[in-house]
Amino acid sequence: MTAARKAPRERRASAPEPVAVRDSGYRTPALDRSLAVLEFISAHPEGVTRQEIRTGLGFSTNLVFRLTRALEAHGYVEQHPGRRYVLTRRLLGLAQPRRDERSLVQLSLEPMRWLRDATGESAHVGVRVGGECLVLDRVIGTQPYKCYVEAGTMGPLHAAAPGKAMLAWLPERTLDEVLVGYDFRPLTPATITSRRAFVAHLATVRERGWALDLGETVEGHHCLAAPILDADDMPVASLWITAIAPRLTESDGRRLAPAVMRAAAMVGEVLR
Repeated sequence: MTAARKAPRERRASAPEPVAVRDSGYRTPALDRSLAVLEFISAHPEGVTRQEIRTGLGFSTNLVFRLTRALEAHGYVEQHPGRRYVLTRRLLGLAQPRRDERSLVQLSLEPMRWLRDATGESAHVGVRVGGECLVLDRVIGTQPYKCYVEAGTMGPLHAAAPGKAMLAWLPERTLDEVLVGYDFRPLTPATITSRRAFVAHLATVRERGWALDLGETVEGHHCLAAPILDADDMPVASLWITAIAPRLTESDGRRLAPAVMRAAAMVGEVLR
């Protein structure tokens, strides 16, 4: 009888390199590490366990325990089934302008519902965070085939109507600062990929009062937006609708733009 061959030993996969924690340079290691945990969790919408945080950031078990418990106590993270940590909506609240103790989302709900009813499409409100647009909330449309973006989603400024609407009303100097080193990465064949062409496009957006993107971020996904302006006519946010391509063409944009601008103005009037 021949002896059974011993199966070759499986090579153990090497552990991934820990993510580097950015040092602010101001001798605040606890704050730097807490922000690193928030950013790490943010990069994993499905949630992460303490073990995954420990491995991903190279922290000790005790440090991860203390940081997650502190963030949980302050309401910035919560545990879902499977002991996986996810971000809460508390961070979204920090990004919102407020008026008379009411957040931008609270001020925008009725105008978004009005816009949803007027167009049948999902209405959204968002703000600019650095070089991206952050969706704060949405009201889902009434169409049988709905098209919307979840709250908390980050999107590019150059390839989406809400980003364009917020940038077009910035003073020239502020716009220059935002666009220094900006990555005009192509997301679809329709994406504007040069600064010169984008700035010229923003001039058109401001002249007509609304912004449109026809599948510049995701093919087949179109958006129509208008800025929410404060008392100084500065763009503090954007209000927009999303729709599948056949329901929001260039001609549809011109037809629906007055409703989008009116809804954005309704919010702006309360903020002034």
